[in-house]
Amino acid sequence: MQCPYCNSKDLIWDSIHGNLICASCGSVIDTLYDYSQIGTSEEIIDLNKGVSERKETRNFIKLTEIISNKFRIFNNKENMKFITEDGELALSLLNMDKKVYKIYEFLEKNGMFSGRKIKIRVALSFYIAGYRCKKMKNILEKLHINEKYFRKITYKLPKELKYMNKELLD
Repeated sequence: MQCPYCNSKDLIWDSIHGNLICASCGSVIDTLYDYSQIGTSEEIIDLNKGVSERKETRNFIKLTEIISNKFRIFNNKENMKFITEDGELALSLLNMDKKVYKIYEFLEKNGMFSGRKIKIRVALSFYIAGYRCKKMKNILEKLHINEKYFRKITYKLPKELKYMNKELLD
């Protein structure tokens, strides 16, 4: 074997780095490894060792358990949804009044307020159905919705939707 650059046959093998070097010009010609020098003893490093003993980790695990207990999977025919306890309570409130349920279905079909939580959409359904004053306050309390926040949302209701109520219910 000879150096392809200067044609010298004076080659040196660096066993530490595994390089074949020309002694004349200093070019690295090839990389060769001697696997017989590598030891067979392996040291296994367990990165998870002692992790569960840390306070932060225990707190994180508790937090994830609390969060996972708050959400339930609702398997709809179209897709799966994650619903909070408030959302589940809101859906059960829809059974109180058939008018409200029809309005809620209309909102769902047309994608109105689809970016809002289920409990907000249910509360809006009650509002459109004509629930006001004490009845509406009771519903907002049950669903844990702030009254001022809900008023802001009702201002955003389209006028057509407010007057469409009679057509929806018939």
